[in-house]
Amino acid sequence: MSELHLPGEPSLWEAIGFSVVGGSFVLGQVTCNVGSAGPGWAFAGTDAVPNELCGVPTTVANLTPTSGSSLGHPNGALKVDHVVLVSQSPTKTAQELEAFGMVAKGARVLGSGGAQRAAVFFWSGELLIELVGPAAEGPDAKSLAQIWGVTFVVASFDRLAEIADGLLSPPRDAVQPGRQIVTIDRSAGLGVAVAFITPHVKVP
Repeated sequence: MSELHLPGEPSLWEAIGFSVVGGSFVLGQVTCNVGSAGPGWAFAGTDAVPNELCGVPTTVANLTPTSGSSLGHPNGALKVDHVVLVSQSPTKTAQELEAFGMVAKGARVLGSGGAQRAAVFFWSGELLIELVGPAAEGPDAKSLAQIWGVTFVVASFDRLAEIADGLLSPPRDAVQPGRQIVTIDRSAGLGVAVAFITPHVKVP
């Protein structure tokens, strides 16, 4: 994946510390175009891209940015960590992603009892797609999915906390050992769930 198309006006993304130029900002190899009608994505390196993939608006990316951004972000964001894709039938959606050429890199069941959710993980470029949905799928569940949220990597939450004061949740332990995560309150008006997570830690 080379581009994310995200709702929320550019000024709202600037309010949480992103440097938006011409309606977009770059993190690593991913360009985030903001102010879009709805969450979508774009892929580079192929012309065989459908108008939608699993129900998500899909286009051909204009270019693949070089790794790293020449423009720093006041919030300290370094890269896109993962995108959360929600589906009522993660099995069917995973099959569509695999048919498109993605390779599943792992799966697990989250939660317990009736609240269990299935999660399947796909690498797309340098970011992870986390596909989630009910562990027990109904027989008529559709493969249509939507981008529910996006998580960005920051070295620490210090700069982010200064900028997004009042919008930031308290830090909590992430699923991955050694990492912490914070979320942006929905009142920020970004149109998708937004979180920030600390980098991967090598665990002995």
